[in-house]
Amino acid sequence: MGLDISMPPGEWMILPTAIDDTALMYQQFLQSLQNSEGAFFDDTDEHEETIDLSDCQIIENVAIVPLHGVMVRYPNWMTRWYGATSTDEYASKIEALADRGDIDCIIQDVNSPGGVVAGLDEAWERIEEVRKRISIKTVCNEMMASAAVYIGSCADETIVTRNGLAGSIGVIQERPDWSKYEAERGIETKVIVSGKYKAAFHPSVPFNADHQAILQNRSDRIYQTFLQVVAENRRTSVDNVLNNMADARIFTGQEAVEVGLADRVGTLRQLVAELTGPNNSQPFNYGDEDDGENYYARIIEH
Repeated sequence: MGLDISMPPGEWMILPTAIDDTALMYQQFLQSLQNSEGAFFDDTDEHEETIDLSDCQIIENVAIVPLHGVMVRYPNWMTRWYGATSTDEYASKIEALADRGDIDCIIQDVNSPGGVVAGLDEAWERIEEVRKRISIKTVCNEMMASAAVYIGSCADETIVTRNGLAGSIGVIQERPDWSKYEAERGIETKVIVSGKYKAAFHPSVPFNADHQAILQNRSDRIYQTFLQVVAENRRTSVDNVLNNMADARIFTGQEAVEVGLADRVGTLRQLVAELTGPNNSQPFNYGDEDDGENYYARIIEH
């Protein structure tokens, strides 16, 4: 199966500005394809059976797994060229590290605006199973928004940097309505359907109150699941999440701690030092201010 070059469909748990940025990114990607003259892709197998842990780091008995960029379900053009994270691959990395036998704690290093709803619950369930047998901690470093909260809050402890941003708990959908634009230009699109609401999401069909109600109902149901997951992750009630954390606001540092999205303010480096102690003799290049080439030490022994 070839690399998926489509725009991820369906509902999103993401910062509203980020979904617009992703749409723009997709347009730029399509333009790059047009200009590539067939050389844009190579023969790399996007579906290798082995789990690639090269972007993770192990220091003593602690593993650090990055959850960075926009979150999508399966590897695609975004994960390959734009720094997105496949939640399916991400859960596989968590499982593989837990299965090694020499890891006592996994740190989720989260810096993500969120992503698509598809695949989130499956990844969360897999990570939750791992958490039953090994400690998982999360650092919001520097953003843990929307879908990233869904996964990132699945931890025994959540730490946020002083200027870190956490929250944006909510669901967003976009349904374009091109009907007026087409009418003004004399374009008539015939949409043939069987089933009353089959064309409810077609951009050439005028958006109406019935369509609005369908989308709102679906969004609300997904939102309720989101609330339940965060409540379970944060070991609190759904009402507490709803009343204090889930109005889609973004909370900064200590404020995220006060509303219950995080346990304390700190940094990834501090957490690693706490967990590895004075016997840690391995280099920790993670987050050093350099040209980015050494952002990960990549010292895992395969």
